[in-house]
Amino acid sequence: RRGEHPAWLFDRLHALGLVVLHPSIQDAHDAVARRARDGDAVTVATNDEARALNAVIREVRVRRGDIVQTRRNNSELGVANRQTWTVQHVTDDGDVWARATAAGGAHGHSVRLPARYVADHTHLAYAATSYGVQSATTPSAHTVLSDALEGSGLYVGMTRGRQRDTLHVVAADLDEAREQFTAALQRDRADRGLTDATRAARDAVNELVAGGPVAFVNAERARLREQIEVADREAARWEQALGALTRQSAEHRAEKELHAHVVAVADAHLVEVRATVAAPLIEQAAADGAIHLSARERMWQANRALPATGRFGRRSAARTAREATQAHGAMQDAVRRRWGDVPLTTTHLPYWAQAVAEQRADADPRVIAAQQDAEHAHLKQQQLTADHAAARSALRQGIGGGYPPGSLNARAAQLRAHAQQAHHHLAEIEALPSPEAAQLIRDRAAHAEPETTAGAVRLAPAADPGRRHSSAPAYQASPERDFGPSL
Repeated sequence: RRGEHPAWLFDRLHALGLVVLHPSIQDAHDAVARRARDGDAVTVATNDEARALNAVIREVRVRRGDIVQTRRNNSELGVANRQTWTVQHVTDDGDVWARATAAGGAHGHSVRLPARYVADHTHLAYAATSYGVQSATTPSAHTVLSDALEGSGLYVGMTRGRQRDTLHVVAADLDEAREQFTAALQRDRADRGLTDATRAARDAVNELVAGGPVAFVNAERARLREQIEVADREAARWEQALGALTRQSAEHRAEKELHAHVVAVADAHLVEVRATVAAPLIEQAAADGAIHLSARERMWQANRALPATGRFGRRSAARTAREATQAHGAMQDAVRRRWGDVPLTTTHLPYWAQAVAEQRADADPRVIAAQQDAEHAHLKQQQLTADHAAARSALRQGIGGGYPPGSLNARAAQLRAHAQQAHHHLAEIEALPSPEAAQLIRDRAAHAEPETTAGAVRLAPAADPGRRHSSAPAYQASPERDFGPSL
C-alpha cells in the first residue's frame, strides 16, 4: 500500500510464485484468458486495455456464458450500475436473460434485459480497471502490468484474491520485470511530470478532435459493421434462394415421378383392354378367313377340272364349277363386309386376322375410353413438364438472379467469408487503443488495396446497388513532432 522497498517486494512476490513473465502482451492476455475462472478479478490500467483483454477472454470463455456489467441503474429491471451478470440466454428479439454474479463468484437472481438497454448500457466485464474492481473480493485475481498502471492501481489489483493474486508482466527477463514493477509502485496519477501530462493532453486532443483517431476508428467500425450487415444479408438471400430452388426441384421431381406412374398405368390399361377386346375378334377373323380360303380353293379345283371332263360329264362339271364360283363369291363378300378385306394365303391368314381384329377392336367403346385416358395422361405429363420449366425459370429470375443452384451456393459462401473477414478486422481494431487501431487501419488500407478492390468487384453483383462503400475513412494524423505548435 505504501509503495516502500519495491524491488524487495517484487522479489518476494516472485519467490511466492505470484509473478508470471510473458514475451508479449498477446501472450499475457492469452494466459489470463486460460487461467482466470468465473468470479476472478482481472485488473488492467485503462479501458482500452480492458476492451482488448475482454475480447481475448471472451474468445476462450463465451461458451460458458458472457460476463457483462450493467452501467445504469434501473429499478424496474432490477439492475444497478457496475453490477456484473452471467448471460444465460439471448432471445430472438435480442433481449438477454442474465443471472447476477455476487461476490466470490456466487450467483443470485435472474433478470431480463431489453435489447436496447443491452446495446446502450452494458459491456463485457471479464477485465476492468482498478476503479472497477476496487470493492471486489474474489477467489483469485490477475493483474496485467503496463506503463499506464500506477501504484494504487497495482495495489488494488494485487489484493482482490482471497486465495491467490497473480501479476502478469511483459518482459524479456526478471530484471526488466522488476524495473517495471518498481516504476509502477513509484508512479502516481496525481504527479506524473511534464512528459506524462503532455502525452495525456495529446491523447485528449486526438480523442476529441473531429479528425482524430476516435472519429477515424469509429468510422472504420461503422464501415465494417455495414459490410458485415450487407454481406450477411446478401448471403442469407442467396441461401434462401438456393433453398427455395432445392425445395422446388424436390417437389417437381416428386410430381414428375407421380405423373410418370399415372402414364405407365394408363398405357398398361390400354394394352390390357385392347388385348381383351381383340382376342375373340382375332379368333373369329381367323375362322372367317379360313372358310374364305377353303371356298376359293374349291372354286379353283372345280374350274381346273372342267377342261379335262368328257362329253358326257361336262354338264355336271360345269354346274359344279359354277356353284363353287358362286359359293366363293358369296363367302368373299361376307368376309369383306365383316372385316373390310380378305386374306390372300394361308400363310398370310394369322397376320391378316390380327390386323383386321385390332382395327375392329379400336372402334370398341371400351378401347376408345382407355385410349382417351392414356392420351389425357400423356398430355398432362407434357403440360407438367412445361409448367415445371416455367416455374423454375420464374423462381431463378425472381429470387436467384437467373443463376444456377451451384453458383448460388458459391456466392453465398463467398459472402459469408467476406463477412467473417470483416468480423476479424473489426475485432482486431476493437482490441487496440484508438491511436494503434487507427495506424492498423491505415496500414491495412495501404497494403491490401488491390485485394480489396478485387473483392469489391467480385461482390458487386450481390451488393445493394443503392449503396457505395469506401475501403477506409480518410484520416491523416499530425506528426508527433508537430503536436506542440498545433496544440
